[in-house]
Amino acid sequence: MSELLLVPTGNIIKDYLEENNITQKELSISIGMSEKHISNVLKGKSRVTEEFALKIEKVMPSIKADYWINYESKFQLDLMRQKELYSLENLNLKEISHQFHFSEIFKGLKLSLSEQAVEMLKILKISNFDLFENKYGNICVDFMEDGGEKEAIAIWLNLCREEIEIQNNDLNQVRYNKIFLINSIKNFKLLALNDTDSEKSLLSCRKLFNELGVYFVVYEANRNCKVRGALTSYKNKPTIYISRRGKRHSYIWFAIFHEIGHLILHYDKNNKKDIKILLDNDISQKENEANTYARNLLIPEKEYMDFIKNKKFDKMAIIDFANKNCILPSFVVDFLKHDKQLDYDKFCYL
Repeated sequence: MSELLLVPTGNIIKDYLEENNITQKELSISIGMSEKHISNVLKGKSRVTEEFALKIEKVMPSIKADYWINYESKFQLDLMRQKELYSLENLNLKEISHQFHFSEIFKGLKLSLSEQAVEMLKILKISNFDLFENKYGNICVDFMEDGGEKEAIAIWLNLCREEIEIQNNDLNQVRYNKIFLINSIKNFKLLALNDTDSEKSLLSCRKLFNELGVYFVVYEANRNCKVRGALTSYKNKPTIYISRRGKRHSYIWFAIFHEIGHLILHYDKNNKKDIKILLDNDISQKENEANTYARNLLIPEKEYMDFIKNKKFDKMAIIDFANKNCILPSFVVDFLKHDKQLDYDKFCYL
């Protein structure tokens, strides 16, 4: 690791004293401090205090005490950064790098392992890796997932949060109202029809969510983060993250409707402790409720059951049924396959 260029404040003061032909003994007499203390300061063995800075300001009035204090503060911070990097190098960084996917998250960046470790701590918002379990052992969000690693999920959630800050959307003046959201479901369904330009449909989706007082982020899932969507909170506003997992337009949009289901059924801004991530393969009651709600938003249950009873699943029947419910045929095909009404190799082109 290349060392940072750290010049103690006392060294700079010493240079100024020499330029002004002031000896340590003369300075000692002028400011009423022992030569030993002054020597320690000038050698960088002692910190430059506010008292010391104010005293030498009288001797060298052209340089304000604030300059020395600010320089000392920066020097001490740089010193601590250096010590932090050294302490990180003493850890098993190869193992930590693998555990927290450094090679993927920092791909293309010319950072040493210790520098990547510092950046990962910033992403996770913890001061050292020993604190990861304390903070993320019980992550408070509702999400749609297929398993995955806790570390990968935590990284993805924080990268999504950073994306909100990049978007710089201020929703402080927009109040979330569940009734307004329910009344806007038809608009979300219309946006979901645009499978010819998925990016445009997702951008319009974000604008609609923002108008309803909801933050919305679409961010590619990192390796082993098998989350399709998450409901959490940002600045006391409901917040939906979507990962594009599954890639297909209908998969992404079903994840959106699934999180809408969580938002309508489970979101409580005053009691986020009730909203949990389950980091195993079990399906919680809330996940089942959100799935059912999302399906019923897309296709009313009675109409879907009547359609299944007919057992007529040819191309035109599926398209007609989809048009009747103002959704894409791919949603109908996905539901039929999920319910084992169709083989998985059927109607893939739809």
